[in-house]
Amino acid sequence: MGPLENILITGASGYLGKNLVKFLLSANYKLILLVRENSNLTYLDSLPNTNKCKVYKIGSADFETIFKENQIDIIIHTAANYGRKGESLSSVIEANLYFPIKLLDAALNHKVKYFINTDTSLPKELNTYSRSKKQFLEWLETLSLEINIINIQLEYFYGPNDDKTKFITFLLDELKSKKNKIDFTDATSLRDFIYIDDVVSAYAAIINKIQEFKGFVNIPVGSGKAIMLKDIIKEVQSITNNLDKQLNFGAIPMRPNEIMKSCADITLLMKLGWQPMFSFEQGIIKTIELETK
Repeated sequence: MGPLENILITGASGYLGKNLVKFLLSANYKLILLVRENSNLTYLDSLPNTNKCKVYKIGSADFETIFKENQIDIIIHTAANYGRKGESLSSVIEANLYFPIKLLDAALNHKVKYFINTDTSLPKELNTYSRSKKQFLEWLETLSLEINIINIQLEYFYGPNDDKTKFITFLLDELKSKKNKIDFTDATSLRDFIYIDDVVSAYAAIINKIQEFKGFVNIPVGSGKAIMLKDIIKEVQSITNNLDKQLNFGAIPMRPNEIMKSCADITLLMKLGWQPMFSFEQGIIKTIELETK
C-alpha cells in the first residue's frame, strides 16, 4: 500500500461512497468519512476494520478541525447532488461547486498530496448537475499546479440496491411492476454502462499507482463499450423474463441536448493493469441475484 494510507472520502453514505468504503476498509486503509447530518451509516456495522474509520458530519465539524485532527494523504470526492428529486438550483450548486471548493481550499492549506474527483461524462450544457460539476472541474484544472488532481470521468454505473432515480434501477422496478406497458423515448442513443464492482476496482487501480500521477490527469472510467439504450432495455427484459410487457418506444420525447453517444476510452486505465470483469449481462444478473437475497 505504501505510505499514502489516510484517505478522506466525501459522500460516504451515497451508493458509490459506500462501495468504496467497504473496499478500502477491507484493504486496511485509514478512512475519514465526511457525510451530511442525516446520513445513514448503518452499513458500517457489518464491515471489518471500522476502528480505522472516523466519521465527521458536515455542519457539526468544520474543515479546519477535520484537517488538523487527521493527516490526510488523499481525498476522494464522491458527494454530489444530481437534481433529480426537485432540489433547488442553489442546493445543486452548493453541493457540486461551493462545498468541494471549500474542501479543495482546505486541502491546499494543509498540503494534501492528491485530490481524486468524481466527475461525470455528461456535457456541461445538459443540465444544472453537469454544469456545476464542470465548473468545479475548471477550478481543479486551474489549481493543479498546487495539488495533484486525478479527475475520474465516470460513465453510467449501476449495481444492486442503487438509488431509485438511476436508470437501471428504474428499469428493473418497472419490469417487476404490474404494468402491461412501459413508455420510453426512442432510446436510440448509445451509453457505456459499468457495474459497481468494476468502478471500485478502477479506483483501487488508480490509488495503487497514485504516486505516478502529477499535476492534472483525466481518467475516463467505464466498460469501454457503448450499447444502444433500446438494446439495453430489451436485454434486461429478456434477463428478467418479462417478455409479456410491451415496450412502448417513442412514447416519451427525447430530452433537450440529448447525448447520442457516450463511451469511455479506457486506454489509460488498462495501462494501470485494470480491465472490467463484468459484461453488462453479468452485471445485471448479479444485481438481480443480490437484490433478491
